[in-house]
Amino acid sequence: EMISGEGKFTSSDENLTSFLRGHNFFDKAKNGNEYYIVGIMGSQSSGKSTLLNLLFDTHFEELDARSGRQQTTKGIWLAPSARVPQALIVDVEGTDSAQRGEDRGSFERQSALFALAMAEVLVINMWFTDIGRYAGSNAGVLKTVFEVNLQLFSHDTNHKTLLLFTIRDYDPAET
Repeated sequence: EMISGEGKFTSSDENLTSFLRGHNFFDKAKNGNEYYIVGIMGSQSSGKSTLLNLLFDTHFEELDARSGRQQTTKGIWLAPSARVPQALIVDVEGTDSAQRGEDRGSFERQSALFALAMAEVLVINMWFTDIGRYAGSNAGVLKTVFEVNLQLFSHDTNHKTLLLFTIRDYDPAET
């Protein structure tokens, strides 16, 4: 855990340095090898952690659907990829969480902007049925991400974050 569900850094500089050193990220950078940061954001219980675990062979905690839909990831978590050695993976708490309550908007914006600032690739995981819905599609958070992305990085040609949209459970028979 890098940032707690309350929005506080839980990793000291020493712990974060130890984590990065333990997974050879300093050696990779020192030897001229690049490493990449891949983050994910999207609605709560949309399968973000599951997708990361399948793609990158990470071990983020996943929702047990038998116990109902609920918040699984709280805060922001980091993990190295066993499948892609030069990738550092960031799992961001789901948006639109009933458990977070009324203060969720502030945390959602802050965590989305943090992920945007860190990641070379930011995956936006969406349910097919949420496309076109303001709240379910995270339109408010996405608007903030797009606006800040343009403000921060429009003049910096060296920093680009690829926004990759994944659409969950698309059924062509429904369209």
